Amino acid sequence: MSNPQLTDMDLYCIARMLQSSFQAPEQESIDNTYRPLYGCMYCKYAFECRTSGRFNFKEVFGKLKTLTGVSIGTYKPENKAEAIGSVFFPASYYIEHPEILHELEKIHPKDMMDGFKASLDKVIARSKENPG
Repeated sequence: MSNPQLTDMDLYCIARMLQSSFQAPEQESIDNTYRPLYGCMYCKYAFECRTSGRFNFKEVFGKLKTLTGVSIGTYKPENKAEAIGSVFFPASYYIEHPEILHELEKIHPKDMMDGFKASLDKVIARSKENPG
């Protein structure tokens, strides 16, 4: 998939997931595993998605990763800092500006910073090995 195209169905899928993340009713009581898919029930392609035996969001996530370098998925980390870093650092501002990594101390505990640094170092090394 060298240059995937987002279809109308893909765009609705993305819009419904974004809508769910901001506006799912009674969001405090919705299990986090299912909350992002809440809008799928209202999507104009819901029937097609259900009857095809495949869920379009998985295909959309793959297309978005190819287009942006941003991986989307669920991660259950043993080491929280490394897992966060491996998911959020690729294709991020921090690759070009690792000196700003300390900004993350504003939202994460300081004890995670060593793990973030190690994770960012790995991502930077990989990006140098595989540019573009």
